[in-house]
Amino acid sequence: MENNFEFIWHSGLFLVLCLVLFFVAKITFRLFNSSIKINEELTEKDNLGFYMGYIGYFVGFLMIIGGVMNSEGSGEFWSEVMYSVIYGLIGILLLNITSLILDKIIHPKVKLWTEVISKGNISIGILKGSHYFSTGIIISAVMLTEVNKPFEAAVFLVFALIIGSLGFMFYNFITPFNVRKEIYEGNAAVAVSTMGAQIAFAILIYSGFQIVHTTWQESFMNIGIDILIGFLIIPLIRLIVDKVFIPNRKLTDEIVNQENPNVGAGIFEALSYIGGALLFVWCWNL
Repeated sequence: MENNFEFIWHSGLFLVLCLVLFFVAKITFRLFNSSIKINEELTEKDNLGFYMGYIGYFVGFLMIIGGVMNSEGSGEFWSEVMYSVIYGLIGILLLNITSLILDKIIHPKVKLWTEVISKGNISIGILKGSHYFSTGIIISAVMLTEVNKPFEAAVFLVFALIIGSLGFMFYNFITPFNVRKEIYEGNAAVAVSTMGAQIAFAILIYSGFQIVHTTWQESFMNIGIDILIGFLIIPLIRLIVDKVFIPNRKLTDEIVNQENPNVGAGIFEALSYIGGALLFVWCWNL
């Protein structure tokens, strides 16, 4: 009975801790985006683009919390609480800082939040949300495996984020249209399909971190294998969707070359990427 009671109040304390960290994540978002009137965007303007980015931020942070809470620790309760607080706060900062850095690297000529706020661009809101979500998955992977090794965690995080940013660039490379241009101009179908490619890459990176590594070489090799698979399956999946599941029309025609882009086709493509990544991870780790 005493052990059951101890389990209940330990679990309850961690739940409260997670809720507090979410509140801190909300405040931190405000600090990093002080020019945005969040309440106005959410309720007065009903800005769907902002909602997409804002939701992506919290889902990304949820992934980080999962990595922190499920990481291996010392086994001592109060040490676990301390590590959860410290790494939860670090995760919040990383999510916000890396978002700023990746925006500058991948979209140097466009201020994404400005486009969402001033023009209500839903496509860019989806793009921001996918950045946060995929980044959260990657940070979660590092937290889950290297939480007690700060130096290794920092090295792997930089490496993983660099590779993760290639998800957008690679999708832009394999498509016969300019992904940036389509998203900037408000094409939600392309934004959704791009989101799927980014999340698929993040899932593969996450998988690479779940294998027990004994050396740096082994670590980079295993992560590299998962990324290489991403470079192979993303275009393969797009080809299959194009030829098998949408046989009477080209996928590009559906999401780009018509007056009203087919968002449903974009969702189908996105989920195909994510599903393909998950299938590979499940089969690879049998």
